[in-house]
Amino acid sequence: MSKSMGGEGQRSLAVPVPGREGIAGDFDAWLAKNLLPPDASAPPEGIAPFPPADLMHNTTGLTEPRDFASHGVHFMRALSKLSPTALCDFRSVLDFGVGVGRVARLFHGFQGRYVGMDVDERHIAWVDRSLTHVEGVRTWPRHRLPAPDRSFDAVISISVFSHLSEADHLFYLDELARVTVPGAVLFLSVHGERALRRAREEERIFAMLDIPADALDAAAGSLHGGRGYAFIRQNGHLTSAAYDYGITFVSQDYVRSEWAKRFEVAAIGAGALHDFQDVVILRAR
Repeated sequence: MSKSMGGEGQRSLAVPVPGREGIAGDFDAWLAKNLLPPDASAPPEGIAPFPPADLMHNTTGLTEPRDFASHGVHFMRALSKLSPTALCDFRSVLDFGVGVGRVARLFHGFQGRYVGMDVDERHIAWVDRSLTHVEGVRTWPRHRLPAPDRSFDAVISISVFSHLSEADHLFYLDELARVTVPGAVLFLSVHGERALRRAREEERIFAMLDIPADALDAAAGSLHGGRGYAFIRQNGHLTSAAYDYGITFVSQDYVRSEWAKRFEVAAIGAGALHDFQDVVILRAR
């Protein structure tokens, strides 16, 4: 399963091959096709299916396909701008925390291998059944990822490291280092200083995170004068005796000190997802 890195260096300028569909065709046209207009009675032909409303809400808080698609398109555009190569040029992609495919759906037509991993059995069951281009693989909290060493040349992980305890955070960084080939590109989103500031200043963000004000104050102290890591445990749908789930904030200094032990840190906060989560770009050694 091990693959070599595809397209290092400058962004690929490859011309889409006629007849290829989805992400393997015209990237901008593909994303535009997935943006459902308000008056759409049904999704257009050729796009990947949408998950049922309950699973969609469980992973994103959304219930409408149009909003789910819009989020996915936004993420894909951000990833495309940050990637050193065209997303379709990677050979083996790990979507770590695939959920129900908010990003994975938009890799429809991908010519390489796309593996989606998640701890929630319901998510993986739907992804594996419904997204024909995705290999759905279930994971278990605090267990090694079910993949051989040096399997992937790209990793996408949206809204995972923004919810982990520090022990789990470091464990999964080690695992991602294990399963990536040298030179692989990793796109990991985090709550950083930007998210903390907005949560303290904006009622909408504060309500969305659903954590006490004093916990935010403590997190600010950890980021600005402490170790640079703050975790507030919540009783969410993934919280269990085997898995701590909550809201995590990390500072750029923490990324430079801890993440750099495992990866080359190419960029921190290079792009924002919905102007809230920061994306950290890493290179595997």
